Amino acid sequence: MNKIIGFIQRERLYILILVFVLLFNLAAILHGESKSKQKVVPGPTSVLSAEEAKAKKFEESLVRRQEMEKALHKNKEALILFSLAAILILGLILLGLVIDAIIFSSKLAGKNLDVHTRIPGPVRWGLLDVGKVVLLLLFFAYLLILSEVFLSRLFPILKVDNFRMIVNTSLLDIIAAALILYFTIDRHKERLAALGLSTKDFFKNVFYGIVGYIALIPILIALLIITAVVINIIKYVPERQPVVELFLKEKDIAFLAYSSLFAAIIGPIIEELFFRGFMYGALKKYLGVLWAMIMTAAVFAALHTQIVGFLPIMALGILLAYIYEKTGTLVSSITAHIIHNLSMVFLIFLIKQVGYG
Repeated sequence: MNKIIGFIQRERLYILILVFVLLFNLAAILHGESKSKQKVVPGPTSVLSAEEAKAKKFEESLVRRQEMEKALHKNKEALILFSLAAILILGLILLGLVIDAIIFSSKLAGKNLDVHTRIPGPVRWGLLDVGKVVLLLLFFAYLLILSEVFLSRLFPILKVDNFRMIVNTSLLDIIAAALILYFTIDRHKERLAALGLSTKDFFKNVFYGIVGYIALIPILIALLIITAVVINIIKYVPERQPVVELFLKEKDIAFLAYSSLFAAIIGPIIEELFFRGFMYGALKKYLGVLWAMIMTAAVFAALHTQIVGFLPIMALGILLAYIYEKTGTLVSSITAHIIHNLSMVFLIFLIKQVGYG
């Protein structure tokens, strides 16, 4: 009992933040329910309508796909770019299979690929510290939302979804980096190397990141094909992610340039610092290497995408944790992550070039 009281006294600030977060979510749920009660209670006809709406949505997605194909054939420049991209992807798949075969044959021969820059040791921070950082991030995120409700009257630009999304994400990434550095460097007196932040063998680790990502491409493509087949069978049409909508709809060049830089470079650096540098190290103390990889990859995928993209993103998360564990530096995982995000941004701009919004 004394331990519980002592814990409450020590962590009273975080307990208050937890209460605030829970109350904020409860208020959001109640607000959503009050809105739904204003709608007509569905009967048997509306259940049928929901099924019809699902089928109609699927048919519309097929129509949009056909329209995109027609638009692509009319846009010669985009067609050439798509063709070159397809050839590049095919080449990377083949190269990835070769790399996978080399790694697999080395494993069978009992040869270990020694690519360590440093061997990650046990870290001083733990899961409680990870929980505190997550709580603080939620707290600041909700404060941003509440402040924007009032500030939007003074600054109408805050009512623009794309602008608000990028501003919030940028601010939260800065806060996340500051919190991680505070808990590791200031609170636990660790060095930056404990987070995987090291420039030793920099270019070698960039190379390992590139090779690692290419090795994953065949697996990613296979998972994407399986996912596409399943959603076609069940006639499920996933909603577009807000960031995809941003790139497809936004026309301001400066805003697109910053969004691209953020999505392709800044985002991966902050995410690797949190997921692989901070969370993975804490989980590994309690779960071991394998389960720490799986857990961080699962959380990484759950926070990143809809259910249809869960498996490919989880596979990417496992790769990022694996190459971090093997090299001992975030340079390799950041490199692989940046390549992936750059590829996604490039593909979205290709679609935008066709005029498929």
